[in-house]
Amino acid sequence: MDTLKEILSSFESEYIENYKPTWLKVKIAHSADLLQVAKALKESGLKTISTVSATDFIEDNRIEMNYFFEDMLNRRNCWLKCDISRELENCKIDSITPLFKGASWHERETFSMFGVKFTGHDDLRPIIISQDYYGKNPFRKDFDWDTHEANTVENINLIADSFKREEAENEKNIDPNSSETVLNWGPTHPASGPIRLKVHCDGEDIIGIDPDIGFVWRALEHLVTKKDFVGAIVAVERLCFMDNINSMLSYAQAVEEIADVQITEFAKWMRVILGEVARISSHMMGMGGFYNAMGLHTVAMWNMDMREFFLDFLESYSGARIATASIEPGGVRYPLQKEMLVELQAALDKFDNTKEDIRAIFVKNPTMRLRASKLGFITEDEVHDYALCGVVARASGVKTDIRIDEPYAAYDKIKMDYVTQENGSSQDRLIQLFQEIEQSVDIIKQAKEHVEQKIQSKEFNPIKDHMVKVPKKLPKGEAISRVEWARGEVLMHLVTDEKAKSPYRLKMKAPSFNNTMMLNHLLKGKTLSDIPLVFGSLYICQGDLDR
Repeated sequence: MDTLKEILSSFESEYIENYKPTWLKVKIAHSADLLQVAKALKESGLKTISTVSATDFIEDNRIEMNYFFEDMLNRRNCWLKCDISRELENCKIDSITPLFKGASWHERETFSMFGVKFTGHDDLRPIIISQDYYGKNPFRKDFDWDTHEANTVENINLIADSFKREEAENEKNIDPNSSETVLNWGPTHPASGPIRLKVHCDGEDIIGIDPDIGFVWRALEHLVTKKDFVGAIVAVERLCFMDNINSMLSYAQAVEEIADVQITEFAKWMRVILGEVARISSHMMGMGGFYNAMGLHTVAMWNMDMREFFLDFLESYSGARIATASIEPGGVRYPLQKEMLVELQAALDKFDNTKEDIRAIFVKNPTMRLRASKLGFITEDEVHDYALCGVVARASGVKTDIRIDEPYAAYDKIKMDYVTQENGSSQDRLIQLFQEIEQSVDIIKQAKEHVEQKIQSKEFNPIKDHMVKVPKKLPKGEAISRVEWARGEVLMHLVTDEKAKSPYRLKMKAPSFNNTMMLNHLLKGKTLSDIPLVFGSLYICQGDLDR
């Protein structure tokens, strides 16, 4: 970290300070220095940009830009800030996409939501939002949501007209005597859900793919500002219901940091158990989705059967199988009853009794090996360049896992190591999913045994120790929180006002955004039949893609 401080000290700054053991926080005085600072950080080993987050401080007439640079391998990260003008004609800053490929869609998102123009970006089009929001910048504090939503018919016509114009442009630009065409893969494709891939192809051969996302955009980052800090959970967990628990955990940690609240040891261990159950549930869906995309549906049924046992535990704990709202600022929402651990043990036993069958029939499946082992290769360098994480990164051999690199909850007391593959193919990502399920089962067994011992020795009171009080009003501040979500890093950037009753700003960064950005890179030059398999292997969730 001293090396980073030395590099940053050569630029004029408002402050340079240690934020967390693995994070340095700096605010540079001049936004014009951004490119040079970013270049210096990359040359020092921070090869990845996790996300770009803007905050609209309307009373100060400024937009504060936040950049989160990471060194995945050496646990060195930098939270970089600078201010730019809020006035639209001057609301601009240099793009860092020429240096960090993974910044491309994050800058496009910031352009769409806040109107920030990124000079030097080669494809600065709106993303996520539909055409009726173009140029309106819905996350600015002075955006009039009521007026916009009152014009429902006009908004729908704008969206419909844009599709017609696009179709007309395709007809005009493509030689009618050639075999080239543009196919719409989606937005209701059975292998993808509500996403449209605009596939420019020559016969069966793919020339290029332009993903069109936002069909289920819910403006979650805006919705949380309309809730109190506990009520915001209902929006946060909708980031993706396949693993809603770990997204709640990330948000709760950010609130607890600003509130200066420490949760109990029992709650920390419960967060591990709940988080790993959610990871298993999501990974089972991921394996099923992978095989569904290949047209082999049996594995999805096998996984759904086994997944039900883990959902039984969540239902016994929270009363709900999916939307559990089981984690909130201050700990975990519900006490732990003895019979809940019986349900958990039943799920663990089910997996132990079934895993070898799944390994033999599906992980070693000859059809999967024949097709998936030859497609979707992602190199270690591309993991860093495109800011990939989680399953996708580890399947390419990158040893990154926030549970180990930046432990939270009780993960610092868990015995675990990195699980990785070598080749970064679609097959490797499937195998990675299965091996991570095995790892999560082992983590749950460790945590369950620890909790049971502590309850027996009366060091934990499972009825009273689950929650500590968090003030309803928080001081002015900000925090970032990272967790190892089922798909990889979830980063929450939370900003609060003085005596705040609700978030002023919450940025949610999730992995599917960058994973989807890889589709053109991975499929260009391949054939149409390869799309579902590669798409399925990237473990994309529509919820965290569109937010």
